[in-house]
Amino acid sequence: MAMIGPEAPAGGPAAAAAPSPQVQDLFGLDQPTATRLLGAAVERSEEPPATIWRYKTANCELDLFFYLDMRSGRMRTLHYAFRGDTADAARQQNCLRDLAARHS
Repeated sequence: MAMIGPEAPAGGPAAAAAPSPQVQDLFGLDQPTATRLLGAAVERSEEPPATIWRYKTANCELDLFFYLDMRSGRMRTLHYAFRGDTADAARQQNCLRDLAARHS
């Protein structure tokens, strides 16, 4: 049993970091989780009641709109917007994958 403990943490984060986040996963993210997935935003702005975090690659941008969740007291994404070469779902997923890979 002593071997399972050290192996689980080492395998856990690597396994969790391997799959790219999915576009549908963007809804409901809190700010610490967004930072874990995508790193620090390159721009942050306030447009009350929202806080907007912007992420960029050479080909696309992603804006995450955080609003206060009254139940949990945490800021969570209720909206997102892709910009640039993201005309369809596949391109949005590619943008998100690139943003996550840039952070890894």
